Amino acid sequence: MTYVYEAVKRIPTTLSPGVIYHNVEFELAALRCACGCGHRITLLVPDGHRISVQGAVPSVTPSILVGDAPCHSHYFISSGEVEWLRAFSPSQAEAVMRGQVARHVSADRASRSLWERWRRAVLRAIGRVMRFFNGSR
Repeated sequence: MTYVYEAVKRIPTTLSPGVIYHNVEFELAALRCACGCGHRITLLVPDGHRISVQGAVPSVTPSILVGDAPCHSHYFISSGEVEWLRAFSPSQAEAVMRGQVARHVSADRASRSLWERWRRAVLRAIGRVMRFFNGSR
């Protein structure tokens, strides 16, 4: 399969095969799996993946691992062409996905300032108090 690049304001509900849809504002991209299974893949850009484009020809790094579909495909997209890599076993794919989620949670917590954490805690406490009084009437 050969991929082309399409910059979009909204990622479409239905994805065409061979198209990488990229919303630069929200740093998201979406495509259908290269194996043809039809699985929808969403990439976090630049958090997890990078998309470079020359003309309408995309390259995606690092590799794309489809760990949440039965195909367990694993590949690079380089100059629009798919370069297949060894598929992961279900347990390997699960371990990689768990690691990615943990990395994102850790980075999210680390990026919050002390002020932001305090503000969120106060807002949660106010919400609990309001729910308590609204529920007791």
